[in-house]
Amino acid sequence: MSDNEGTTKKSGYRLEYASSARSKCKGPKPCAGSPITKGELRVGSVVDFRGNTSYAWRHWGCTTTKILSNMKSQFESADELDGFDDLKDEDKERLRKAWDEGKVADEDIPETARKAPGEEAEEDEEKPKKRAPAKAKKDAGGEDGEKPKKKRAPAKAKKVEDEGDEDVEDKPKKAPARKPRVKVQYFQHAQHLKSHFIRHRKLQLRQTLKIRESLRRNPRSVRLRESLPPRRK
Repeated sequence: MSDNEGTTKKSGYRLEYASSARSKCKGPKPCAGSPITKGELRVGSVVDFRGNTSYAWRHWGCTTTKILSNMKSQFESADELDGFDDLKDEDKERLRKAWDEGKVADEDIPETARKAPGEEAEEDEEKPKKRAPAKAKKDAGGEDGEKPKKKRAPAKAKKVEDEGDEDVEDKPKKAPARKPRVKVQYFQHAQHLKSHFIRHRKLQLRQTLKIRESLRRNPRSVRLRESLPPRRK
């Protein structure tokens, strides 16, 4: 849950003791997602999801300065917070003190929300190390007054042009496409078959005419009748 949740929700906040250990803390890291133990003081921010109102809970120690600021913008004092009257006297004093100071006391911050000293030191050391090379590079560029990227660009363009010229020289000119010989051979074969069929037909007609002429002279000849080619249907 973000620190601005108080300003974006329908209404304010609620204070109570956790009735079970099922709720998870919605506070900032590293405590986000850690369980809130039963009986521990927690702060609920009203959440409206599709018309259903519920609370997003966090440890009292995970209440940020932004949350306290949002509370002050909605209420005049900590006593007006929902659930304040049901708290123990010592917890009421803790809330009033945090209300006046604008932040939660250090002793109220849970262990799950505290970073190890070694981790904080490592983070502080890593940040300048990451920035140092970039800053040194920027200073070097400012002193010389030249930008390496722009200086390399012409050389790169020249290299690309040289490679393009080499490719053009290496590639031979394409020979004109030849017509496939299959079509020519097929046409020649068809013409040959056609001429062969015509010759064969002429020869067959001549033989038929001769046989019929012989049948006129000798109509009883069985051999001549059998030698006649069959008629086309």
